Amino acid sequence: MPLDFYIKIDIIKMDFGIYFYKDVDGKSPVEEFLLDLAKTNIDLVVKTRSGIEKLRKRAYHREPLSKYVEPGLWELRIKSGNNILRILYTFEKGRVIILLHVFIKKQQKIPSNELELARKRLREIKIKES
Repeated sequence: MPLDFYIKIDIIKMDFGIYFYKDVDGKSPVEEFLLDLAKTNIDLVVKTRSGIEKLRKRAYHREPLSKYVEPGLWELRIKSGNNILRILYTFEKGRVIILLHVFIKKQQKIPSNELELARKRLREIKIKES
């Protein structure tokens, strides 16, 4: 069989692992946000969980589901009705994605405080790796 056949099969099997950022106390702000959101907007949570699951596949690491933000940060883009949710995430070695921060988007641009919080969490992860 041609070599490209083997390469295609190998790519299909290589899913990314999805992990939630945890702070020094072991709490996961993204998971907690989604649990709270489920009390008021279950449709948005269902679409978000579906989006997170799709993110395991490299084919979804592009628009419209995913978008590059800046070095080290990407956003998962979820829309349900008039609600727009964003999860800022990063890639790590070993086909790992870490979900850093989540928020409901209310304006065109990512608010600076939301972006700064994701940057802070990304720096924490990089320090732990060293």
